[in-house]
Amino acid sequence: MSTIDPVNNPGNDDQPVVPGTRPQWYWPVVKLILFLVVLAFIGRRAFQLWKLAPPKSIQINVWWLIPAALSYVIGWFPSIWFWRAMLRRLQQPLDWWTAIRAYHVGQLGKYVPGKAMVLIIRGSLTKSANVNPVLAGVTAAYESLVFVATGAMLGVALAPLALGPTFSKWLPLQLSWLQEQPLLWPVTVVIATFATTPLSSWLFTKIGRKVGRRQKGIGENPPSISAGLISQGIGVMTLGWICHAFSLGFVLQSLSDTPFKLNLFPVWLASASLSLVGGFVVLIAPGGIGVREGILIEALKDHPEIGPSTAVIAAGLLRVVWFVTELVTAAILFTAKPKTPTSID
Repeated sequence: MSTIDPVNNPGNDDQPVVPGTRPQWYWPVVKLILFLVVLAFIGRRAFQLWKLAPPKSIQINVWWLIPAALSYVIGWFPSIWFWRAMLRRLQQPLDWWTAIRAYHVGQLGKYVPGKAMVLIIRGSLTKSANVNPVLAGVTAAYESLVFVATGAMLGVALAPLALGPTFSKWLPLQLSWLQEQPLLWPVTVVIATFATTPLSSWLFTKIGRKVGRRQKGIGENPPSISAGLISQGIGVMTLGWICHAFSLGFVLQSLSDTPFKLNLFPVWLASASLSLVGGFVVLIAPGGIGVREGILIEALKDHPEIGPSTAVIAAGLLRVVWFVTELVTAAILFTAKPKTPTSID
């Protein structure tokens, strides 16, 4: 009997040859190169702005960084609430302790390229509460999408008012009239966002049911994720974005010797929202590194009370505060014992 070498002698000419399914090893390399190019471009831009108006001195009041960290952590609780609410709709009740633990530990997964590790970690850490890890991961993806949509809504709606000259530079000439309609633009953006909730509801429910039918112990047709629930999520997550905005405000205050000014809140909210969303959607940037800072610098640099050099320092300092906060919170919660499943509040 003759043997066939699948590489050098694939067999008779009339036999179909199945092409090899070698992994495309070059994609990670391409993504890494693109990430480094983006990082170099943003670093060059930051250096140019620094040279344009270098600060006379750098003083950081570290006491303001404490409320910045606390506000950042508190800002994720609305997202955790929404995640639990969706799991309940899919007949997967999750207690608060396990949800908080899985959510914050999963935050570190976004520093892995692609950011999918967030969903894997959160799904695996819900097993102790008898929650299906696949549905936990799917709903975590839903939560991320609604979180990003809410941030995009707030950032885009506030951009004309909060960013002023910066927004006009980003705006195409055909849409320059928007600056003359200070109320029409934000109202339109908010209405358009809530108008998409029926579509999101249909899509989320369809995916949830399709995944649920493949899982043991899940009904054929689990309850739907309604447009009303998604609208509630947008409303609640707005509170979370407000906390993130205050975190940025506290970081900026740590670099200032003037009194704390609440009138800058729209600037904080628009800048924090646009930068976080930008860092999220660029998947080649682990944790949005570089992309988030670049957008934040561009959003803050033209404000008369901030300036280019302060914007550069604030962007880097905010990254440090948020990363250290995520690391410490995740470490504390990960070492804590998972809660034994009992009753769900």
